[in-house]
Amino acid sequence: MKKSLLALAVAALAATSFASSASATTIYDKDGTSLAVYGRVQAVYYSDEASGVVNGDDKEGSINTSGRLGFDLRSQINPYVAGFALAEFEMANGDNAPDGEDGFDARYLWVGFDFGQFGQFKVGKFEEAIKYAISQTDIYDDWGCEGLSGNDDRREGVVQYQWNGYGVDLIASYAFAKNNEQLDGAYGAGETVDIDYSYSIAAGYTSPDVLFGPIAIRAGYLGGEFADYKNSPNNGYILDDGLGGNAAAGVYYDSYDQFAVGLSWGSLDLGPYVAAQYQQRKFDMIDTNPDGDVDEAKVTGYEFALGYNFGNGLLVRAGFNHQKYEIGSDDAEASVIPVYVNYNFNPQVQVWAEARFDAGSDDDENGGANFAYLTNDVYNSAENVFSVGIRYNI
Repeated sequence: MKKSLLALAVAALAATSFASSASATTIYDKDGTSLAVYGRVQAVYYSDEASGVVNGDDKEGSINTSGRLGFDLRSQINPYVAGFALAEFEMANGDNAPDGEDGFDARYLWVGFDFGQFGQFKVGKFEEAIKYAISQTDIYDDWGCEGLSGNDDRREGVVQYQWNGYGVDLIASYAFAKNNEQLDGAYGAGETVDIDYSYSIAAGYTSPDVLFGPIAIRAGYLGGEFADYKNSPNNGYILDDGLGGNAAAGVYYDSYDQFAVGLSWGSLDLGPYVAAQYQQRKFDMIDTNPDGDVDEAKVTGYEFALGYNFGNGLLVRAGFNHQKYEIGSDDAEASVIPVYVNYNFNPQVQVWAEARFDAGSDDDENGGANFAYLTNDVYNSAENVFSVGIRYNI
């Protein structure tokens, strides 16, 4: 793509005020080559326990601002094959970084070939195939996916093939070795690990409308190996024992696998929507302690979701998320209820309010089961939190 075309894309952002938030705005389309732009700018207030801002011993509510900008490109090579690419960036993401250090980070990057009725092949940075099988209850902005693992696992170096037709979706992916990768549920490593490889498959079927919408069923599997623990300190399990030591010293991540199933009925675009998910992600561990018995860790979860789009700009969503985490002989559980209300003034401007309520998470502070402690405070589900936001969709 010529530099002048990229400059045109950036300059055209101001002219996209009537773009739909559900699709990109095409700003160039000639001789089989097209360029579309999409994105958003938002400001969100987070309550005291959710903002990440600490003042002495107190947590303070605060506003985070962020933006996204994406470029969707396509070029027809011949009547049977087209090339495509996508680049999406996260900007000034309100992560409490020092002034001037807010990033312009790549969120998605891929390039590939579209073979029409014979499917698509792409390479780049994105979620593996398992994401397809855990996405039906992912219908919130901030406080969903508390029961699932894999929602945030955008991997680099992924190759994927996908085919769809007759209501059927088939996806297969393989991810090459990378260090410092996000891996949901690897709580002992702060969910940042070194991975040797991983592979995933997923399949689903979506029916024609039944009463108020289609019925969709999905399933997926993921397997992978961690890098050799002797050369990858990222893969060590660290859990502060509260006494200045490490309660799990000598324990390392070795391999992992996951299965997930999901079912939904209806559409988020209009009318009622109901969905349910179940997943389990299991980690095989290496315990180098002479008398150690930590041979696996396990994240098991399920979610239910209900939604209704009134068609006049107002939509509401609620659900129930549950997760159980087990490591060695220890385990703890978390249960939360997310609630979400959104109003679209038009396709560009929307406001929303969202909350997450504790529904019985283990939070024993006297040496018993404590979900926040076992997960290194990755998920402190015992705290009720809320957020209020305004967004402009490009």
